[in-house]
Amino acid sequence: MTSVVKVTPIAAALLAWLAGPPACLRSQAKVHYYTLARGAPFEARGAAAQYTVQVAPVSVPEVLDRPELVLRVSDTELAVDDDHRWAEPLRTGIARAVAESLARELHGAAVSTAQQGATKPSSDVELTIDLQRLDVSLTGGVTIDVAWTARWAKDGTIRSGRSTARIQDAPPGGYDGAVTACALALDAVGSDIGRSIRLQHLSRR
Repeated sequence: MTSVVKVTPIAAALLAWLAGPPACLRSQAKVHYYTLARGAPFEARGAAAQYTVQVAPVSVPEVLDRPELVLRVSDTELAVDDDHRWAEPLRTGIARAVAESLARELHGAAVSTAQQGATKPSSDVELTIDLQRLDVSLTGGVTIDVAWTARWAKDGTIRSGRSTARIQDAPPGGYDGAVTACALALDAVGSDIGRSIRLQHLSRR
């Protein structure tokens, strides 16, 4: 004998809910956005500067070239966090953070950033940066490593180097602390690059 159980629309809805909330609700987790800029939007210094420096959009490894934060979980594992994202492309954010640091380091220089694909305005020094490593951990700190090249437009002089910064302690404040540590590491990298550019500029006088 076969028994038939009738399920009313209300009962069906209740069973579906018990099986798990609808996908539309599961996908409504709050997304947090972060920027590497520290404070007000970056602006180049005035036109009375002795020379100009332009920072090109940064070359970023494919695994990091995404809106989501990529966290270092172990020596061999990375995790992509869908709920915590960059407010702008990482190549742009890093360039802007380094430019802010350069503006503080290079007294007498007007520092600006170039937009991706835009026609390059004339500048005395063009800085290109290749991000080699960016490890962000909620428990193990932040490590950043970049290779960079500064080119003087007037005579084609090139100065290249590599700058590394490490925030060793686990940053307080979870994700916000980790991003702040990234900004501090980029500030150190920018200062290192700025000192090299300043020495080259002084030697050319």
